[in-house]
Amino acid sequence: MLQALKVGLLIERSNRKNIVALLAVIVIVFGCMFFIKAQSVGDQLNEKKGDYYSSRAVLAKFQVQDASRDGDGSDLFKNLTQQKSAVALQIASLTVENYPMYYEASYRIAELRQQAFNMEEYEKVKDLLPSKFQNSMNYLYFKTMYESGKNTISDISHYIPFLLYFFSLVGVGWYIFMSFYTSSILLDDFEHSSIIKGYPVRFDQYVISKCIIAFLYVVAFIALIFISATPLLFNGLGDGSEKVTVYLGDPALISSVQYIALCIVYMLIISIFVMLLSIILNVLLKNMYLTLFVHFILFFLPIIFPSIISVLPYSPFHFMNFNEILSGMPLDLVRPVDVTMNIGLLIMSICILIMLFVIKTFFSTGKIKRA
Repeated sequence: MLQALKVGLLIERSNRKNIVALLAVIVIVFGCMFFIKAQSVGDQLNEKKGDYYSSRAVLAKFQVQDASRDGDGSDLFKNLTQQKSAVALQIASLTVENYPMYYEASYRIAELRQQAFNMEEYEKVKDLLPSKFQNSMNYLYFKTMYESGKNTISDISHYIPFLLYFFSLVGVGWYIFMSFYTSSILLDDFEHSSIIKGYPVRFDQYVISKCIIAFLYVVAFIALIFISATPLLFNGLGDGSEKVTVYLGDPALISSVQYIALCIVYMLIISIFVMLLSIILNVLLKNMYLTLFVHFILFFLPIIFPSIISVLPYSPFHFMNFNEILSGMPLDLVRPVDVTMNIGLLIMSICILIMLFVIKTFFSTGKIKRA
C-alpha cells in the first residue's frame, strides 16, 4: 500500500490537473465575493422592496374591495392587504435599523400566510406566495428571532456569513466539480506506464491509494475555500451562532457553524462516492469524456425531470445537491417526498461499500494493465 501511495504521489506531483483545480477553487470563491458586491446579494432592504411589489401583484388578482375589518372584502383579500402592510413595516424597520420590529413584522407575515392557506380563493394566488412548507420554515425562524429579542441581522460581507452563503450554494456544483476532477482518475496514470510497471501492485491497492491521494486534494480544496475568504475578516468575523433553518425530518434551527460543518461532511462523502464511480466508469468505458457524460446524465436527470425523485426517492443521485435536501425541496414537489440528508448519507455509504466490493471482487487482476 505504501509503495502504491509513493507511486501515486510521484505522478500526482507533476499533474497539472491538481494545480488547475486548486486555482479554480480560488477563482470561484473570489468570483462569489465580487458577485455578492455587484448584485447586492444579501441586501434585505432591496429584497423586501421586491416582496412589496409582489404583494401588490397578488392584490391585483382581485377587484378593488374594502379591506377594513367590517368591509365587504373577502377574508383572503383582507389577509393579503395585511401582509402588504407588514411588508411595508419590514421596509421601514430595515431603513431605520429597528431590527426587533423587522423580526416582529416578519413573524406577523408568516402567521398571516399560515391563515391564508385555508381561505377560499387561495388557489388563485398560491403561485405568487411561498408554499406551506417554505412558510413553516420562515415561521419557525422569525418566531424564534422575535421571541429571543434578536436585535441584529447578518451581514454577508463578513467572514462567517459569507461562508454560510457559499456553502448554501456549493451543493449545486460540487458533484460536477468532482466529476471533472475524477473523470480521468485512472486514465491519467497510463501516460506514465513505465513508472507504474516498476511498482507492481494489486489493482485494489492501487485504487485505494488513488482515492487517498484524491481525498487529500479534496480536503485541500475545502481548506482553500476558508483561506480564500480570509480577506473578508477585515470586514468582521460575523456571528457563528446565527441560526439557519433546515429540514431534518422536521423544520429545525441550527447555527451557521453547524450548517457549514454539515455541508463539509456531505461534500467529503460525495467526493468518495464520485471517485469510486469514476474508477468503475474508467475501467468499463476507458474514456474520460464517456465517464463525464454518464456523470452528467445521472446528475442532471432528476433536475430536468423532478418527478423522477417521487418515483425513485432513494436514488443516491437525488442527494448530490445536498443544499436542496437540507432546504426541504422534495416536500414542495407535485408528489411530495419526505427524504432527509441522514437518509442520503446512509444510502451513499451503502453505495460506497458496494462499489468497493465490486472493485475488490471484479477488478483485482494482479498487475495494473492499461485500460
